Amino acid sequence: MSLLEVKNISKCYSVSRRRLGLPQQIEAIRNINFKLDAGETLAIVGESGSGKSTLARQIIGIEKPTSGKVYFNNEEQNPRSRKQRKNRFRNIRMVFQNPYESLNPQARIGETLDEVLQINTKLSSKQRKEKIATTLVKVGMLAEHQYRYPHMFSGGQRQRIAIARAIILDPQIIIADEPLSALDVSIQAQILNLLQELQEQMGISYLFISHDLNIVEHIADRVMVMFKGEVIEYGGVDQIFDNPKHPYTQTLFASTPMYRQRFPEFSTPKTVGKESTKSTGCQFAGRCNYCSQKCLEEKPELFELDSGHRAACFKTTK
Repeated sequence: MSLLEVKNISKCYSVSRRRLGLPQQIEAIRNINFKLDAGETLAIVGESGSGKSTLARQIIGIEKPTSGKVYFNNEEQNPRSRKQRKNRFRNIRMVFQNPYESLNPQARIGETLDEVLQINTKLSSKQRKEKIATTLVKVGMLAEHQYRYPHMFSGGQRQRIAIARAIILDPQIIIADEPLSALDVSIQAQILNLLQELQEQMGISYLFISHDLNIVEHIADRVMVMFKGEVIEYGGVDQIFDNPKHPYTQTLFASTPMYRQRFPEFSTPKTVGKESTKSTGCQFAGRCNYCSQKCLEEKPELFELDSGHRAACFKTTK
């Protein structure tokens, strides 16, 4: 049984067109499907604007999806249910990209963590203080750090505090939205090791959003590649990193120096090309080196290539 299951999630935003006075629908994500098991890490990769963070907001319940369903612990989540929403906020926590902006600069660290406990638990003041101290130690900080302000810490320390805030309720899932990109490379390795240690100790499942393929290869069990709001490739980390099939996934590797030597046959995509003449065409057609007329007119489904490995590309079925 999966801990989290997403079925056909789509999200549209209405943007007013002032000149014409007509509403415009922007479909940020469409028909996303995946499952997340206990203790597993699913990495979501793709360029900026691919819909990764939008998907995270639908899962945690910050936004209501336009269509589709989210199942948590095998229970369908009703966006109107306050009880379910509160349970989701408690069991699905987030770690954000920028540790400088994710903490209140006017509140002591202990106050920030205590607020989470006051809202979500019935612990006494003494119990909350003990929980704060043990959680800070768990993420590599000192108990007395709870009395300090965020500006007194480095970027890596602030991200540890942000992780402490995420795990203090003993959640089942953590959505990590680019948690390492604002940190120095040396600090990234420390935070990555911390996340993996916490997963082993607490059995946490991760939805790990990142554009850094090197980090994804080290932390992920499975990988979901997104492009313009759609899943275009999905599979185990070894399947994706040993044998990427979708032309877009291949261009991600071709544009990353450390993987360019591993895949010398992969080329960078066209910068200018034909665009799909129909909304049903492949999203990547205008940049794809293998584009055919069929790609312009039909949208490929996620074809099963191998056990658990799928790609939305007609070329992979030839």
